[in-house]
Amino acid sequence: MLLFSACSQEKDAFLNRTYHKLTARDNGWFNGNEKLKEIIAGIETAHVDNYDEVLPLFVYGTEEQAKNAIPELEKCIDKCSVVIDRHTMNIEGKEKNTWIDDAWFVIAKSQFYKRNYSEAERGFTYVSRRYKGENRQTESLVWLARTAIQLEQYGKAQSALDQVKDEKTLPKKFDHGELSAVQAELELKRGKVDDAIIHLEAAIPNAENKKDRVRWAFILAQLYQLKGLDDKAIKQFAAVGRMNPPYEMAFHTQIFQALAFNTGDSKEIRRKLNRMLRDDKHIDHFDMLHYAIADIDLKERKDSSAIDHLLTSAKVSTTDQKQKAKTFLRLADLYFDDRAYPDAQKYYDSTQTLMAETHPRLDEVKTRARVLGELVEQLAIIQLEDSLQRLAKLDPKDLEKKIRGMIRDREDEEAAKLLAEEEARAIAEANPDADKPPPTATAGVGRGTWYFYDPQQIGRGLTSFRKKWGNRKLEDDWRRKDKSGSALAANDPDLEGEGTDEVKDEKEKKESEWKDPAFYTKDIPKDDAALEASNARVCSAYYVSGMIYKEQLKDADNAIESFEVLNSRFEECRYTPESYYQLYRIYLEKEQTTNYFAPDGSGSKYYADIILERWPDSEFARLVRDPNILQADEARKAVEEAAYKEVYDRYRQYMYNSVITSCNGIIENEPRNHFLAKYHMLRAMAIGGLRDISGFRAALAEVQSKFPGTDEERAAAELLAALDRSSGGAPPPERKSVTAGEYKDEEGQHFFALIVPNEGSDMNAIKVSIATFNRDFYPATPVEITSSFLDPQHQVVLLSPFESKEKAMEYFALFNSGNEQLVGINDQGYPAFAIGAENYAQLFRSKDVEGYNAFFSEKYLDHQ
Repeated sequence: MLLFSACSQEKDAFLNRTYHKLTARDNGWFNGNEKLKEIIAGIETAHVDNYDEVLPLFVYGTEEQAKNAIPELEKCIDKCSVVIDRHTMNIEGKEKNTWIDDAWFVIAKSQFYKRNYSEAERGFTYVSRRYKGENRQTESLVWLARTAIQLEQYGKAQSALDQVKDEKTLPKKFDHGELSAVQAELELKRGKVDDAIIHLEAAIPNAENKKDRVRWAFILAQLYQLKGLDDKAIKQFAAVGRMNPPYEMAFHTQIFQALAFNTGDSKEIRRKLNRMLRDDKHIDHFDMLHYAIADIDLKERKDSSAIDHLLTSAKVSTTDQKQKAKTFLRLADLYFDDRAYPDAQKYYDSTQTLMAETHPRLDEVKTRARVLGELVEQLAIIQLEDSLQRLAKLDPKDLEKKIRGMIRDREDEEAAKLLAEEEARAIAEANPDADKPPPTATAGVGRGTWYFYDPQQIGRGLTSFRKKWGNRKLEDDWRRKDKSGSALAANDPDLEGEGTDEVKDEKEKKESEWKDPAFYTKDIPKDDAALEASNARVCSAYYVSGMIYKEQLKDADNAIESFEVLNSRFEECRYTPESYYQLYRIYLEKEQTTNYFAPDGSGSKYYADIILERWPDSEFARLVRDPNILQADEARKAVEEAAYKEVYDRYRQYMYNSVITSCNGIIENEPRNHFLAKYHMLRAMAIGGLRDISGFRAALAEVQSKFPGTDEERAAAELLAALDRSSGGAPPPERKSVTAGEYKDEEGQHFFALIVPNEGSDMNAIKVSIATFNRDFYPATPVEITSSFLDPQHQVVLLSPFESKEKAMEYFALFNSGNEQLVGINDQGYPAFAIGAENYAQLFRSKDVEGYNAFFSEKYLDHQ
């Protein structure tokens, strides 16, 4: 009877309060809170810091981790929801059970780690207002600030933190370190690094646990380094090293101390780095150590030593692709600054294959790799033609002797290469465990316990594989050149070795080529016509390389050299007038911007006089006589660009006939239009939009023939290749445009719709899979699943109801997250979208799935 009477939530008696507090704390809240702690610990353990950037003060996990944690986080929410439902004692407007605010806090925190920030914000706000004076009020305000920071609502975050600071008395166990750290995070988001440093300096001594204290101390050192306070940074990194941090952080404290070094005696730092190079536990970070030594060398102007260490860094790299990209980029920049463009091109090209898509310099690196690739191509043409012309001048006996020497050199190279490969293979076979780390290495702490789950071991194995086999595509029979029928070949002795014979024949053919003297003489210019053609290629290469130096690399000195070599070598060639004009422009700009004066008289006037004397009626002479024509030309170009954009906007609105008419007018009447190539390409695309395949091909071919070497020519070639690949197939169906007003923006209740083809689809299995997915990942919201025929070929699976557009979009994101329970459903390209009631009725009437998909993409996904 006493127990039964204690169950009442409406009696403010000691027995009732004790019963509900005890059961709320030791049942639902305790289990939910422990589960939440376990989830957060898992997220933090799985987090991998990127030491190339300032570390985050708090680890919240990735979006993928949040999605995977949803089922477990829902359990935390369910347990605490039961606590609130069964043990709330709201008597006369006051909560008598002191554990209810804790339950609400766990729910809000679970929503935060689900990345459902709107619900988390509501939860923390509710706790901070409803349970004033309770132990979770101030903590909820701090977490409300954290949530607002994630939502980029910095004013709201500051307001919440100010509320905490304005409290006269704070709970005894209040975490003052966390408060300062959140304030520091807010200042960092606002870009106020100096203020963040002040708050972080206050947070570190007040941190409640060692893990946070070490992390915040490391970030403080990074911020010192970011602000150029190198001495403070070195001292702070040293202080972190004495805190016994995790291996990766401890290692980076040593590296960053070296990178922060700027002036003074580097002997001690070098001694420390070299000592670490002798310790095999750092084997996976030898590349970083060499990079740090190279950085010190550069600061001390020891460029040759720095390049040697950078080359060694790239050579000893094992698993760290980010570090290899940094090393390649540093080498590329050094060579670029020294104008060693061929070497720079190689390293920029290697860098772009390793660099992350989010790297701020990715576009710059790609541009430099492309531009320098074009330059190197021209320089290779000059080198090849010059060498062929030199061979052409030799008498037959000297030529034969020269070629025999070239063959011997090639044989020596091949023999040395083969010997190196055999030695490397012998070493690998003799010591198969050479690549494995020492079992007692500190570096291995925290790795997976099983070999095949260890990312360091996997990376090391991949590196060893590439050293032996190169970059091979991951596929069956990767060692075979001819993979057709490989399964039969494995079981049929008659077919065995068929692919290897072909490879062997091809290898022997290539080997016989370079051993044949005729291989070296076939391209030698043997008559006047061949020599003239060779000179024309050299002339063109000098001019193109000069223009690359001038326009794209802004290297006036090398541009001048290229144009002057062209002029001195050829009395008259295809690009002689242009070459003199470019020299005139370069010197004119130098004279106008730097007061340049040429003591030998080779200034702009010298080249202007030559142009006026030798080509008085040319366009170049006209530009020399009236330089203002160039300014007028730029103004005309701006007008033409605006006109082109207007026509292009019409193309994007599918007004193809109007676009074709406008393009034809420009092409016929304005042959000197700066955007002529673009008009030709736009006309071709508009013809393609009208599904005129033959006309599309003809227009693309015209672009190819009229504008060689341009971006438009390359795009036309790619489109023609795509048409060739798809020839014989039916043309794509014409896109049905959405008429204005057919669908409209809706708020309020929404559905989630999945359009499934009838043929080959098991509708019951699909509905069961979705129901199972909902049970595991969306248990808190009851979702009804129905299906009906949309048209004779398709059915619509409808999930309802969702209380708002936002909830439906949350489910849409979850549905498309690649969960294994939906394999065969969300990976088949079936149209899926959130849709309001009125739009669903319109869709059912019009059957226009493509039209609504376009509307959904524009209005819901912001053109994604």
